[in-house]
Amino acid sequence: MERPRLKSIIVQRAGSQVIICRRALERVYLDDPTGSVATLLQVLAEGRHTVGELPGALSERGVSVSDAEVSAALAHLDGLEVLADADGDDRLDEDVRRRHQSNLRFYDLFASLHRSSADIHTAVARARVLLVGAGGLGSGVLQALAGLGVGEIVLVDDDIVEVKNLARQFVYGLAALGRPKVLAASDWVAGYSPGTRVTPVNRRITDVQSIQDLATGCDVVVCAADSPPDLHLMINEVCFALGIPFVAGGLAYSTLSYWSVWPGRTPCRQCLELNRADEAAELPAELRDGVFIDPPRVNRATGPVAQILSGLMAMEAMRYVTHTDPPVAAAAYNVIELADGMTTSRSSWSRHPKCLLCDGAG
Repeated sequence: MERPRLKSIIVQRAGSQVIICRRALERVYLDDPTGSVATLLQVLAEGRHTVGELPGALSERGVSVSDAEVSAALAHLDGLEVLADADGDDRLDEDVRRRHQSNLRFYDLFASLHRSSADIHTAVARARVLLVGAGGLGSGVLQALAGLGVGEIVLVDDDIVEVKNLARQFVYGLAALGRPKVLAASDWVAGYSPGTRVTPVNRRITDVQSIQDLATGCDVVVCAADSPPDLHLMINEVCFALGIPFVAGGLAYSTLSYWSVWPGRTPCRQCLELNRADEAAELPAELRDGVFIDPPRVNRATGPVAQILSGLMAMEAMRYVTHTDPPVAAAAYNVIELADGMTTSRSSWSRHPKCLLCDGAG
């Protein structure tokens, strides 16, 4: 780090205080009776001076400080997450900087003097993701990952493109009808983001070993499919064996939900199933006797609905890849009620004492 820069944030003054608007709903108040803090922030906003040049630049504005005082101030401001490396983007090729400008500015939220936005993008560009499912959710996750510049995506699905898919699966067009989804989606990515390599796997997952073969070498698994019925448990087992995170989501009736598992750090999907079994055993008998009328399955995932959920799932996957901030859905159902005013809720589950996977990890 040579040239510290104040992030693109609003700074206000109120009497003898400086107010830094670090987030939309967050303010940091710094005492500044002499005005030296405000002057330092003005100089840092320019992003033109090295650390060694800052005392001179401040002196030119009437503020006398030592090198040690500047270093202490920079350390404090960096701890407030308001500084970045002004030269960070220069580590990337010009074409990459132009294409990923908005991504880099998003990463500014999490950058510091010691980890630039370019460093975060590089982690994304080196990532390998196993994406199970290329339908409504999977195709949306694919688009998000490609837009972020993920290096490689192993895409698994055994379906073909049908007319009904075109209402919500935007990687496919009329020319793709009848083609395997993974091949059509791979072609879309090749035309949209050549920096992302897609490995298409046109088959149905039916066993643990095939998942392990596909997931080996990946940084995260994203599941956007719900069949076979035990798919989540199979992926859960594999992710524990490989020590990689697992993100999943879906739509049930009018409820969107997504969650993730961090093997060895959070309760796993098997814990959830065991907890559910315990809860079911406590239900009144009439609620344990099964469904009186079992309606046929229908797909209510419109384009906007699929995009909302796929975007949230992609962001959770990238938290595991970049380590910018903690995962928000680790061992927790994050829920959006589509038919109830878009109400959101979060429900965590605990580690189950009979879970052999978590018992072995802990």
